[in-house]
Amino acid sequence: MKKTLLAVPFALASCLAVAPALAAEPTDLGAGLSLSGNATVTNDYRFRGYSQTDFRPAAQLGFDLTHTSGFYLGNWNSNVSSAVYTDGNLEMDFYGGWKGDIGHGFGLDVGVLHYYYPGSSSPKGGNYNNTDLYIGGSYANYSLKYSYTPGDFFSTPNSKGTWYLDASANFDLGDGWGLLGHVGYQKLKNATDTDGDDLGHYVDYKLGVTKDIKGWVFGLAAVGASKDNWYNTKYGHPAGRLGILASIQRTF
Repeated sequence: MKKTLLAVPFALASCLAVAPALAAEPTDLGAGLSLSGNATVTNDYRFRGYSQTDFRPAAQLGFDLTHTSGFYLGNWNSNVSSAVYTDGNLEMDFYGGWKGDIGHGFGLDVGVLHYYYPGSSSPKGGNYNNTDLYIGGSYANYSLKYSYTPGDFFSTPNSKGTWYLDASANFDLGDGWGLLGHVGYQKLKNATDTDGDDLGHYVDYKLGVTKDIKGWVFGLAAVGASKDNWYNTKYGHPAGRLGILASIQRTF
């Protein structure tokens, strides 16, 4: 079944939490600039608890250009399901901002992220797209990030002003092992679930482990959403139901 209106939203810059052990050396371009990349294969692409690929595999590729001043630009790409983004099967994310240490062990990250789905057909006409403004803070193994959508959320009419709060933690267990945890709160505007009931918000979660083997990071995590039927897969299953993510990631 093709998704329309509030049954269609989203996708994000990364469905995988990365182990603390994962740290490839970026390529020095000179003038304070560095370039790095990342590639991932996973059995499902989840964004804020919901599958973007109908519980099917995804291949993902990203690049980051950073400057010693803290400014950065990046691009990240993944296949998605045309049942979620009508007539579209590719997500392209473009982002930029500033990230750095602000003292006493605290980090700050501010920027803008634009999602684009070439070839898709949105309820507003044209391709699906979305722009988020974000601000995040980190301390030790913990991070907190707030994202706000000033326009209509993923080209869904009358959905301006949605926001998302993401709390995450990553722990290095030694010998290449990592532990990750995440909980998020999604606030929605004028959304309904597949039963026609009002859906003003939901909570998503993730808990998993990673293992770094010579730069290849293998991940296994449980992921889902407290309200799992915002929309269904094309096979009629709640797209936010509890599931297991298995992944392999490499940075370069």
